Amino acid sequence: MATWMVSTMMTVLWAAAVIISAQPPCDPLTQYELSGQCCQMCPPGTSMSQLGTCKAPHCLQCDQDEYQDTYTTETKCKRQPYCDPNKNFQFAEQTSKTEESICMCKLGFHCSSDVCLTCVPHRPCEPGWGAIIKGNQTHDTVCHKCPEGSFSNQTSWHSDCLTWTKCKSGYVVRQSGSAQSDVVCENQRMHVIIACVFILGMGILLAAAVKIWSSRRRREDIKGKDDEDPPKEALIAFDGVHEEPMSPGVQVSLADSSGTGEPEENEDRPSQVALLSDKGNYVTQENGKAEVLSRQESQSMTGTSEMSC
Repeated sequence: MATWMVSTMMTVLWAAAVIISAQPPCDPLTQYELSGQCCQMCPPGTSMSQLGTCKAPHCLQCDQDEYQDTYTTETKCKRQPYCDPNKNFQFAEQTSKTEESICMCKLGFHCSSDVCLTCVPHRPCEPGWGAIIKGNQTHDTVCHKCPEGSFSNQTSWHSDCLTWTKCKSGYVVRQSGSAQSDVVCENQRMHVIIACVFILGMGILLAAAVKIWSSRRRREDIKGKDDEDPPKEALIAFDGVHEEPMSPGVQVSLADSSGTGEPEENEDRPSQVALLSDKGNYVTQENGKAEVLSRQESQSMTGTSEMSC
C-alpha cells in the first residue's frame, strides 16, 4: 500500500513537470507575466491605459514633450529634457516620440564639461592665426599660426588660413603678403601709366616754377634799370657869351651879367637854372622850385641871351 502511494505521487510530479516545461517562457522585452500568463506590453512612443486586457492592452500616444523609447507597462510617458537658452542651449527640435532629445549648444558654443550642464563660447583665432580644428558641440577650437604662404585677416573660431593670391599674367605684386594680409596684385600697364602721369606732372610743375622765376627776374631787372636812368631834361647853361647844350643830368647855374663868371646871389635876384625838357620847353628852377616855360617864353629867353652877347 505504501509503495502504491509513492508511485502515484511520483507520477503526478512528473506530469506537472512535463506540463510546466511544455509552456513557453514570456519575452522579457515585449511581454510581462501576470497570473501565470504572458501579457503584452505597449510599444515605444505610447503608455498603457487601465482599460486594456492582458493579451490586448490599451496604449496611448505620448504628448508633444514626452517620449517612450522601450516597450512599457507604464501609464505615463517620459518628459523630454528642457534645453535652457540662458545656458547657451538651443531649443531641441522634436523629431520622434520614441527617442530622448539631446540639448545642443548654440552655434559657436561647446559643452563646458562631459555632463554638459551649460555651454561656453569657442576660442576665437586672431588675425595671423587659423582654426586647424573647428569647435563643435563637445570640443573647443584649436588655433595655429598661419605658415609661410598663407594668411588670415579676421577673428574667427572656424576659419583656417588662406593661401596667398598668385598674380596672373600681366599683373605684378604691388604689396607682398604676410600672415595677416594677402598679396596685392596690380596691372602692369596701369603701373606704367601712373609713372608717366607722375613724370608729366613733375614736368608741368617745373615749367611753371621756371616761368614764375623768369617773370620775377624780369621785373627786378626793369626796376633796376628805371632806378639807374638819368632825368629826361637837359640843362642849358648861359654864361652871357654863348649857349651850349649840356649833357643830360648836368646842372649849371646862370652866369652873372657882370662877366665875372661867378653867380651872383641876392634876395632881389635869386639864382636860376635853365633846364631843357624833352618837349623843347625851358624849365627854370628857382631856389628849389621848378617852373615850366612855354615855347614862346623859351624863345624870348634865348633871344635875350643872344643880345647880351
